[in-house]
Amino acid sequence: MTKVDKNKLKRYVSGNYSAQDERYIIERFNDKGSVSELKKHLKEDWKKEESEASKKDLSHVLEAIHTKIEPKPQSKLIRFYKVYARIAAILLLPLVILFVVKNISNNSTSKELSTTSIHAMNGSKVEFTLPDGTSGWLKGGSQLTYLTAFENRNVQLRGEAFFDVTHDEQRPFQVFGSESRIVVLGTRFNANMWPENNTTEVVLESGKVKFVSKNNEATILQPGERLVYQKQLAKTYVQEVKTDEHTGWVDGVLTMRGDNLRQVAIKLSDWYHVEVLVDGAYPEDYKFRATFKDESIEEVLRLMKLTAPITYKIQKQTKLSDGTYSKKKITLKMNNQ
Repeated sequence: MTKVDKNKLKRYVSGNYSAQDERYIIERFNDKGSVSELKKHLKEDWKKEESEASKKDLSHVLEAIHTKIEPKPQSKLIRFYKVYARIAAILLLPLVILFVVKNISNNSTSKELSTTSIHAMNGSKVEFTLPDGTSGWLKGGSQLTYLTAFENRNVQLRGEAFFDVTHDEQRPFQVFGSESRIVVLGTRFNANMWPENNTTEVVLESGKVKFVSKNNEATILQPGERLVYQKQLAKTYVQEVKTDEHTGWVDGVLTMRGDNLRQVAIKLSDWYHVEVLVDGAYPEDYKFRATFKDESIEEVLRLMKLTAPITYKIQKQTKLSDGTYSKKKITLKMNNQ
């Protein structure tokens, strides 16, 4: 059973909610595992409000609904309202009225409330094209979610993706991560927004993007720049980079350009979405230079061992209590010279 954030649900029912709250509630209503939990909280809400229900005048809400409904007695919308009005008398009055008024006033359909998700399995990458023409690639283990109607051009990213955004000055394209967002008009960039990582990264290939942290501090990026946002410190750093070293995964190319063992471990962790650790000391001045294309992590490690004084150990994944599996864990060690 999926847990439901009661505060977000309360804000949504009261009408005092943010865009992030709305996305969260829509996701919960589309998640079968959340149904029982939603009913539980709504029943609790109803019991608290029951004593005051007779005092509340909802005629203005009903009038607003009736003025928006076409005068066809058997329209789908009227049948929808009659059915849910009966349910509301027992359980869902605040939520149903909010949904009906919101949807009618926007002349919307159920399609606008539904979401679409794109998943990329670990070890793969998925090419996508969004309804506005924006295209890109989703890295293995990542997920991209958006409202099917896509009128606001907002997407939720969990993982890493490369975007080639269609220009629309009137509707900026926004990518939401766990603690930040990226605002663009038309550009090509890479976004690394794994919620479990300590950092969020953006690498801009062309155009211009605005990165907005959770405390609403904005940073403008220019082409050839890489932004690193430290979540715990709420600090943002920008540096010039060779963008192909950060976007090469789209073409299946992994490059190492003078990286030491620690930097190699970080790069492999990010590339394959695994946990790579360094065991013991290592010479900082020993540099790795290599290019790999569409190779598995096992093959990369084997080739590195053939050409460098290192050993490695791969630990099997373990099944977690929620039914998922832990990340693959790899330990690198530099041999004594």
